Amino acid sequence: MRKSILILSLSTAIIASTATCNVFGADLNAGNSLELENVLLEQLKNYNQDFEIRYTGPVDNIERLLKKAISKDPYINSNVKSVGWEITSTSKSSNIDIDVDYIITSSKRAEADKKIDNILAEIIKPYMNDHEKVKAVHDYIVLNGKYDESMQLYSDYDLLTKGTSVCNGYALLTYNMLNKLNIPVKLVTGTGNGEHHIWNMVKLGDRWFHLDTTWDDPLPDTGMVSYNYYMLTDKEILKDHTIDGSLAVPKSDKSYYEYLKELSYDKLLMETGLDIYNKTNTAESERELKDTLQNKIKHRPKRISVRINKALSQDSIYNAMSGLLSKHNYISEIGYGQLNGDSTGQYYILSLYIKYKDAPDSITSDFSNKVYNTATKVNFNVYAMYGNKKVNINDSVLVYPYDKNSINVDNGTLTFKKPGLYDLQFEYQGMQETAAVTALNSEAFEYITDKKPDAPVNVKVYDQYINFSSINQWPFIENGKTMVPLRAVFEVMNCKVNWDAGKSSAVVEFEGTKITIQANSNTAFINGTSSTLDVPAKLVNNRIMVPLRFISEAIGKTVTWDDENKTVLIY
Repeated sequence: MRKSILILSLSTAIIASTATCNVFGADLNAGNSLELENVLLEQLKNYNQDFEIRYTGPVDNIERLLKKAISKDPYINSNVKSVGWEITSTSKSSNIDIDVDYIITSSKRAEADKKIDNILAEIIKPYMNDHEKVKAVHDYIVLNGKYDESMQLYSDYDLLTKGTSVCNGYALLTYNMLNKLNIPVKLVTGTGNGEHHIWNMVKLGDRWFHLDTTWDDPLPDTGMVSYNYYMLTDKEILKDHTIDGSLAVPKSDKSYYEYLKELSYDKLLMETGLDIYNKTNTAESERELKDTLQNKIKHRPKRISVRINKALSQDSIYNAMSGLLSKHNYISEIGYGQLNGDSTGQYYILSLYIKYKDAPDSITSDFSNKVYNTATKVNFNVYAMYGNKKVNINDSVLVYPYDKNSINVDNGTLTFKKPGLYDLQFEYQGMQETAAVTALNSEAFEYITDKKPDAPVNVKVYDQYINFSSINQWPFIENGKTMVPLRAVFEVMNCKVNWDAGKSSAVVEFEGTKITIQANSNTAFINGTSSTLDVPAKLVNNRIMVPLRFISEAIGKTVTWDDENKTVLIY
């Protein structure tokens, strides 16, 4: 695949002058090299096309300073086609007239930013962690972008409005989307397979990883997402990329597979294909390859990826594929792509592409409710739809990995270990179905409702509204902070709530965290350590009202504000 990056063209004309009169009229001034760099970069970031800088520093190194300043910032470098300047010098100062040609105009930049905001509002959910947000951004760009083989389109604006760009647009869109999500991201320039190229680095937790959305979008465009260049280490990316020697980039030496394993993010491991590094997906012999493929085919995936010993022959691979065809008459065709080495260098990655004789129109599930008591054992079915024909596929549908500490799914039966909002994702022959199910403890059903109450401020926990009419005390906002009746909200979140009348204090306990909060006090104690509240807790109508965000976040919950609906969302 060809890739390209804009090469900044610096066109300079230096004109010396011995005139002693003041010919300047510039509003921008710089007295030294650092000030010159800051003024220049600020103008470039604001997409100013023609501006003058009055410079009173040394005149013998102006051109070098300008080049150094521009090349220092990869983001600006990627947004600029060319920069030209004319320098008129006197004995005391210089007037630098700068003319910039950007890849897009400031109005197009504003339009692109608005489009990005709208996209993020659709693909990012409040309960997502940063890993899930990065994947959502990556998948959106890969699925909606197409590499510009004419190599004429360079911006994220082009990718957003025309659906195509070279790598510069891919990297810029990745940068701008993640930047808006407050996820640390960088642009990296260098080469890919010997051609000028640009990609990103992303920080998750305390680790940096390389991310190349361009190279994860195959040519020709297949409408599929690849993760071959997703969250790579330096060692992995440098197999076919080089990084510009003048560019200072953070070190990346932690395998993303190992990182996800440490975090127990099994669903992400599977979705990104990194589960191939699990022992169960590694075949040392033809027999193991056959067994692994037979185990995976029962869910009828469109693609199967397995790590295989490099010593396995083409005949062994062919025999394993033939075994699938002979045992499963619903398969019409199996193909496989080029064998690529894994990150360890010890195995090949074998990817099989499966075609089936009959493909369902869709799949669907039949959960009777959306909200269940945690003590409930839920029976459900998943069906493949073939026109009006409905076929039960409970025994073969793939249920994406889930938090086994919270729920358990076993062939059409769902049981809960703790309250929460769970998105169960099913897959069968490439078709996907998601069912959102909420589990709450028995006490919570005293307060919850699926209809939005008619109140100035509402609270939603696990996608269910809390109805405070039973206690006749509704939330309110004080000094910009949402105050809520403690028991009604936190019992819904499975907290143990007690009131110590002698100390006028409420005690909230949740999974090893104990919070003590006293009425009319700005101090709360989390496991004995004091914390200051922006707004003190207070007694209103014999109900202790507490700042919602402080306590929710203290027990590890995510809190967001839905301004349109004047509702606090807790996950």
